[in-house]
Amino acid sequence: MIEFVFRAARRIGTVAPCVSAFVFALLLGAAGPALAQTAESAPSGETPQNWVVQCGEETPKRCRAVQNIVMQKTSQRLLTVVVEPREGAPNHALVLALPHGVFLPAGATVKVDDGAPSPMVIQTSDANGAYAGMAINDELLASLKKGTQLTVAFKTAQRKDIAVPVTLIGFTAAYTQLGG
Repeated sequence: MIEFVFRAARRIGTVAPCVSAFVFALLLGAAGPALAQTAESAPSGETPQNWVVQCGEETPKRCRAVQNIVMQKTSQRLLTVVVEPREGAPNHALVLALPHGVFLPAGATVKVDDGAPSPMVIQTSDANGAYAGMAINDELLASLKKGTQLTVAFKTAQRKDIAVPVTLIGFTAAYTQLGG
C-alpha cells in the first residue's frame, strides 16, 4: 500500500501546486475557506462533472478518477481525492493528497453523507503535501456510488479540525470508466 501511495503522490505532485503551512493556516482562518471543486468543461447544455478521469500515456493505459478542491479566492489546492485501480485487487484505492500544515499523527477520515467515518493513516509527505491511502471495500464503494457528499476531515498542525466537503456528483460515471 505504501508503494501505491508513493506512486500516486508522484503523479499528483506533478500537477498540484505547493501550499505552505503558513498560507494554509491563513486560508483556514476563523471565517473558514470558500472552496471550489474543479470540473471538466462540458459541452453547452450539459452539466459539468466534478470527477474527472485522467489517463496516462503508458501501456497498458492507467486511468484514475480525480477531484481537486481549491480555494476560490487564491486558486490554491486544498485537497485532491484520487480513485484508481490497484494491481491484482478487485476494488480500487482511495488516495488523499492533503495540504501542508496537517497534524500527521491524527491522520484523516472520510465519510459518506451521515455514515460512519473511516480512518486513514497519513503514509508519506513531500513538497506538495501529505498523502493517505486505503483500499475501497465493497461497503464504502456502495456508499460512494449512492451518496451525495464525501467529507474528508483532518487536523491542522495547530489541532484545528477541518472538514472538507467533496461532491459525489459524477463519481459513479467516473468509477465506471475506470472499469469498476
